[in-house]
Amino acid sequence: MNTQELIILDLFCKECQVEPKLIEDLENFGLIQIILYNNNKYIHKEELVYIERVIRLHNELHINKEGIEIILDLLNKLEDLKKQMKLLKNRLNLYE
Repeated sequence: MNTQELIILDLFCKECQVEPKLIEDLENFGLIQIILYNNNKYIHKEELVYIERVIRLHNELHINKEGIEIILDLLNKLEDLKKQMKLLKNRLNLYE
């Protein structure tokens, strides 16, 4: 496994001032994924923005895990709709 793409969870928690228990709760609920490698816990760099968004929703807006799950699902659906709309606009431009 390429550990250059991984961030040590304890370091992330310390830098972002996040309780490790919160990260564990979010993982147990299925909102984030933690990688266990050589008895250390990591998060993938590609997931960093996503994880920070989840933490921000929880800490700053005081949204519970169920609410975060719904919000993230709606944001994904919105992105899909934007992509579909762009595709349809491009197809319409062919006929103009």
